This record gives sequence, structure tokens and C-alpha cells, in this order.
Amino acid sequence: MKKRLRIFGIVVGIITVLMVAGRIYYRSTYPYGWSHCCIIAMMISLQNYADDHDGHYPAGEASPEASLSLLCRSNYLDHETIRGMTVPSATVYRIVDAGGLLGPDTCGWHYTEGLTRADDPNLALLYCKQALGHNGQITKDGGRQVVFVGRGIEWITGSNWPSFLQEQKDLLAKRSLDEKSVAP
Repeated sequence: MKKRLRIFGIVVGIITVLMVAGRIYYRSTYPYGWSHCCIIAMMISLQNYADDHDGHYPAGEASPEASLSLLCRSNYLDHETIRGMTVPSATVYRIVDAGGLLGPDTCGWHYTEGLTRADDPNLALLYCKQALGHNGQITKDGGRQVVFVGRGIEWITGSNWPSFLQEQKDLLAKRSLDEKSVAP
């Protein structure tokens, strides 16, 4: 009987250690939880919005994230995807269902507001604010997917991320007033 209790205790101990290790792995791999807030769905929704708005992507609200929320308000996208991979679903549902728009702390996407289909295809339209992969996992190299104006989605590696951000600042600074106001 003592031997069986000892074996039972060892088995329970091993199971407990494995469960704790699994939880630690999951939390370190998916810091915001597993999520499939698909950047492909975001890209398609942005393209459809621009198709219906003379080539203009969502703009004009209090913040880029609020403007991005217009995709949800206009039924181009669902509540779950608009949140990005870092914001809890309940937070977004509460805001959007009440008729509100998302803000910097309630949207996990970085969105470049004010662009049109006529803009430079090297301009980034959208990417995750954190270096997360397609299902919310931390990327090995710190890179992430980026939606470009009229050019689709590309992977920018973590080692290229700082130069990518600088290039984006430079490209946005080069946009003239005419380019900003021209219809596509």
C-alpha cells in the first residue's frame, strides 16, 4: 500500500510539474494568449473600404485606431479581428457594442491614417504594435508582418525593423500636401 501511495505521489508530482512547465511555456510564447486576429482579413477589409471610398483608407477620427474602428462600424470587419492580438476581446466588444471607437490602448494594430491607394507602395498601412506572429506568438527574431499600400503583406525581420521604421518616417515626411489631398 505504501509503495502504491509513493508511486501515486510521484505520478501526481510529474503531472503537476508538466502542467506548470506547459503553462510557463504557453505564457512565454503567447504573452497575450493565442489569437488569430488575421492580418490578411485586415488587409482585405482595408482594400474593400478603399474600394468603396474613392481609394481612401479610413481616416478622420480622433486617433488612427479610432479611424481603423470604422472598419467594424461599417461592417467590413468583425469585433474579434479589429482588436489585434494584444487587447482582450471583452474590452473591444464593450467599446464597439456601445457605439464607441477604439483608441491607442484598446487596439493592437498600428495603422497609418490618411493614406490612399495612390500613395507610395512602400508605405506601411498596418502592422501589429508588438512583435507577434500570425497566431499571437512572440516572433523568434522580433519581426512581424506588414500590410503595404497596394502591395500586400510582407515580413520585416527584427534586425531590419529599426531601419524599416526610419524608412517609414522618411516616406511619410516626403508626402507633399498635393499627394495628401489628391484622390487616387
